Amino acid sequence: MKIWKYSGIFLIITGIIHTAVAILLGKDSYTEMIKGGLYNSVNDDFTRGFAFWFFICGLLVMMLGYLAHIFIRETGKPLPAFLGYFLLVASIIGCIIEPVSGFWLFLPQALIIIIAARKRAN
Repeated sequence: MKIWKYSGIFLIITGIIHTAVAILLGKDSYTEMIKGGLYNSVNDDFTRGFAFWFFICGLLVMMLGYLAHIFIRETGKPLPAFLGYFLLVASIIGCIIEPVSGFWLFLPQALIIIIAARKRAN
């Protein structure tokens, strides 16, 4: 089994988890934002801004995962190594700055992408 073929799926699952956690942790902020009208509802409220960006980042990870999944399915090739290195660097920085977080989920995903890309290059 070539685990790299599931790299996009792993990212989609990570994005789903991220978005679900964002909804659970930010439900009060989202409720306030909806009740007050969504336009400019974050304004200078850090809690609302955090909740909003936490949610959006989950969606972006899902989008990246779906794009990766399509790339793998269409080309039959592993993802480019640069994506793995980017995820690795972002994950290491995230794990250092916020050790109790989901950044750890990106470490194995990054390594799978890097190893698969390097094997293909050789």
